[in-house]
Amino acid sequence: MEVVNSRAALLSNFEVLTLLRELDSKHVARTKAAVRTKKEEDAAGKPTQDSHIEEVSENLRTVELEAIQYLSAEYQPMRQQCEAGVTQLVKDLAPFGLTKAEKLQIVNLAPTEAVELYVIVEELEDRLGDQMDQVLSVVSRSLQSNQGHSMNCPPSTYDTVPEPTAAYAEVYEEEERWEHDANDLDFDDFGEGVGVEGDLDMEDVGE
Repeated sequence: MEVVNSRAALLSNFEVLTLLRELDSKHVARTKAAVRTKKEEDAAGKPTQDSHIEEVSENLRTVELEAIQYLSAEYQPMRQQCEAGVTQLVKDLAPFGLTKAEKLQIVNLAPTEAVELYVIVEELEDRLGDQMDQVLSVVSRSLQSNQGHSMNCPPSTYDTVPEPTAAYAEVYEEEERWEHDANDLDFDDFGEGVGVEGDLDMEDVGE
């Protein structure tokens, strides 16, 4: 297998949260269907077919649910964002000459104070000058749009965090689970990272 394009696009936190919630909904639906089929077969006296039960990595499910919980936290701007608002925000940021990485961070962090822009945009004062307030105004409009006014955004669906369903627990309650104590883990912090050099030095093309 050949990787043609290792990174076709950058995903915002809002897009990641949306994708994770879609995957979670599909998983819950499949799990409920598997449990229902299993009960019907048991009631009919048929041998249980393990093929009905989806093989799911417990660690993967934990990571997905914890990621949803983190991105859905009250202090996160994703609770006030919607697809139309994020799309319009990116378009409104185009005139300010920001890199893709900087625009992505603005979408993810949704800064409301000028001091927050200093940790996002390099050489902020030289590049934006008195335009900082305009950037903050653009961000503010994108967040307010989630109330369903100018962007026609639907009500936020991120007010609740999915919990493991009873169906999910019933399927896997008899499986052996890997138990570990986080205090017993040893971390080696002496190795050198393998980060991508120049990962944030991404200039816009054609903008």
